[in-house]
Amino acid sequence: MSESRAVVAAEDMEVRYHGGPEPAVRGVSLLLGPGEGLLLTGSPGAGKTSLLRGLLGLVEHRGSATLFGVAVGDARARRRIGYGPQGDGFASGLRVSEAVREVLALRSAAPTAGATSDALDRAGLGYVADWRTGRLDAEGWRRLSLALAIAGDPDLVVLDDPWVLGDTLREIAAARARGAAVLAAAGRPGGLAPALGRRMALQDGVTR
Repeated sequence: MSESRAVVAAEDMEVRYHGGPEPAVRGVSLLLGPGEGLLLTGSPGAGKTSLLRGLLGLVEHRGSATLFGVAVGDARARRRIGYGPQGDGFASGLRVSEAVREVLALRSAAPTAGATSDALDRAGLGYVADWRTGRLDAEGWRRLSLALAIAGDPDLVVLDDPWVLGDTLREIAAARARGAAVLAAAGRPGGLAPALGRRMALQDGVTR
């Protein structure tokens, strides 16, 4: 696959958080094309989340990195990306449906209620759409993360530490089948590995 066709292309990438004595990620190169999947593995602190955040333009990076052929952080690329963050509290104070609607608004000038409901139903959260996110348990937060990543069927789905649920595996397969690329990071990959096809292991911020 040529770099010009790649959804994600990085060469000798480095991510260093402000004030950090050492880079969190260094010397990482990867190519990910339409319909392809890639699983980042490694122990806690290996650099998985840092690499994802660098590729998404959420933290500064060095080296070459593009999404859909444009620089990381370019608005044209951001509109085509679905991101499911790690942990909980990332949508604090909102209703579950509001969190998804806010994400859709970043990709479309006029997000529809149907698109919000579709994402919640596919992630198994349709029945709690009106809940405040603070009521969600650990599984609920993982499902909300999935809903944020798949809302509007983006061309690149990025999942940080997803739970290996049936819904997760189904959505990975569906995204790849329609030509989207899927990039996921997990310390305990389980069934994610066969669903994504390719794997890259990180240790102390470098590939091994």
